[in-house]
Amino acid sequence: MEAENEIAWKTSIAEMFLDRVRSDRGNAALWFRPAAEAPYQSATWQQLLRDVYVIVRRYEELGLFSPGDRVVHIRDNCREWITLDLALMFLGVWHVSLSTHMAADQVVSIVEHCRPKLAIVALDTLFQKLQQHFTELEVQVVRADQKSSHLASPLHGVPEEWDVIPADEMLADLEARCARIEPDQTCTLVYTSGTTGQPKGVMLSHRNLAFDAQATTYAYSEKPADKRLSFLPFNHLYARTCDVYTWYARGSQLALAFARETILEDCQQIQPTLINGVPYFYQKVAEGLKLSGKLEQAGTLRAALGGEVRMCSSGGAPLAPWVIDAFEKQNLALLEGYGLTETSPVITVSTEDSHRSGSVGRAIDGVEIRVTEDAEIETSGPHVMQGYYRNEDATQQVMDGAWLRTGDLGLIDDDGYLWITGRKKEILVLSTGRKVNPQPLELAIGSDPLVAQVIVCGEGRKCLSALIVPEPEQLRERIKSARLWFFSKEKALNHPKVRQWFRDAIDCQLANRSDYEQIGPFTILGYGFTPASGELTPKLSLRRDAILKNHHDKIEQMYNPPQVSQPWWHRWLP
Repeated sequence: MEAENEIAWKTSIAEMFLDRVRSDRGNAALWFRPAAEAPYQSATWQQLLRDVYVIVRRYEELGLFSPGDRVVHIRDNCREWITLDLALMFLGVWHVSLSTHMAADQVVSIVEHCRPKLAIVALDTLFQKLQQHFTELEVQVVRADQKSSHLASPLHGVPEEWDVIPADEMLADLEARCARIEPDQTCTLVYTSGTTGQPKGVMLSHRNLAFDAQATTYAYSEKPADKRLSFLPFNHLYARTCDVYTWYARGSQLALAFARETILEDCQQIQPTLINGVPYFYQKVAEGLKLSGKLEQAGTLRAALGGEVRMCSSGGAPLAPWVIDAFEKQNLALLEGYGLTETSPVITVSTEDSHRSGSVGRAIDGVEIRVTEDAEIETSGPHVMQGYYRNEDATQQVMDGAWLRTGDLGLIDDDGYLWITGRKKEILVLSTGRKVNPQPLELAIGSDPLVAQVIVCGEGRKCLSALIVPEPEQLRERIKSARLWFFSKEKALNHPKVRQWFRDAIDCQLANRSDYEQIGPFTILGYGFTPASGELTPKLSLRRDAILKNHHDKIEQMYNPPQVSQPWWHRWLP
């Protein structure tokens, strides 16, 4: 096994996996719960090798695929997802993993775009829709875990002679296939989350993924003894690279959370040392302890996460300052990084030895970053995608020679730390000509315990407005303490006292912002933004365009209220 801070660099994920099998074949590798009431059980690297070998042999016998074909895979995190992902690499087939939370029409659109040979679907309703829709497109659609189909369940009903094949023979077979993998061949097609428009298929090569996983592992000094709990969906590249592929690179242990609802329970069983999450997760953990009065008690955050965690990493969106402070006060590292699907995805990381609060860290080894005159972040290196599948125009729009335009705004300090200041396409231009970056305002307002979600609006308007989703437990407690009584949610959210609480929260959080950055009218929503509504990505980032479209009437009403002698928010109009 390699020394802790050394990595024998490989040019494909498949090669990394085989190297891990050779080094640690008998060691526990993967932990999972087969059912809600079941305890965790483990699989060794050699058992995973056997699964991958069988899938490769089975698909090869069925004769369905040629190199460069696509397989759409719609399934939650599980052992089978991991072994299929590896098997497709050895077969030269592109893995197109999609979220189980995607709307059916979105899935149909993507399948029509990438034209796979096979679609493996876990959800019955989606399976039925795809079956009906693609009967004429030569796309075979199968239900995941359908035992009667070797396409859906290649590990079911394995021939007896395969069961007695020695591990060394399986390893040699996959090594021969691995030797035929060209590092710059496309390995996977990952569709962007669509926060700024229609999803685009990002083509990533074997070299892209292997480089980024290994460079990230090296930056974090991940140890072979580490155990990581994984709960972010593997269809998103953040989890795929930073949980799964870094696991191959270092040879640590990976545990799969049983479900989103069981994450903290899983932490107690697994006692992970490393966790990757999004800001929403860490905020919920901190808020839970705050409500119970335990957030100020030493060690409670670490105990909630299993007791052994030494480092938590966050990505996908900015962390609220109060959450960072809460973790810092308890001496638990909560470190922000930065990346894009188009960059495999990691560009920068913060580490235990190198971090600054509010920064997303420094570039990983082998990656270059720069900031243009108009403050846009660009990056260059082996992590940059091959392009957008069947969309050369979109590819050219984001490429400047070898440099990728990220669309994010930022600055790099004298010590090389990157600071994200906004999203180029999300800058709001008021009718007064003022330009406003909504993200810092949303982060500030969202720091108030009463606020669960917020989106700032105002493009082409005289002043800013906001759609606010309240934090239900906090609001319920506040209403109870104030002895207010309501017969409907609508009456509660529109009560003058409740509205004043949110008015005060907004004004307090934005007290130090410029006058044109203040929020005028606002609407309190009775329901949140969700992936099911298309208003959140699977990693819980806001889909701004979708939210503005879905709530168009409410936004119009804020700026054009019923006629009264003097609107209550008149003071905010310039």
